[in-house]
Amino acid sequence: MRGSITRLMRKQGCGFILGEDGCEVYFDQSATKGLDVGRFFVGLWVEFDIQYGFERLRAVDIRLLGDRTGATGALSGAQPS
Repeated sequence: MRGSITRLMRKQGCGFILGEDGCEVYFDQSATKGLDVGRFFVGLWVEFDIQYGFERLRAVDIRLLGDRTGATGALSGAQPS
């Protein structure tokens, strides 16, 4: 699935992604495959898988795609998958 980051809580190491299907899903640092959530930004376009968690859907295996134009902006040096 693809979507864009809509909210970030950097201190907590988590945030939310709005999927192309219109559903918002939670993610945390463990879903980013070693990427630093502190360097993510609202609008960052990502690809991810869905996992059914205890309380809610969660995004896992997040892969960077950049913003809607394909640029990764503040994530220079990061390679999209």
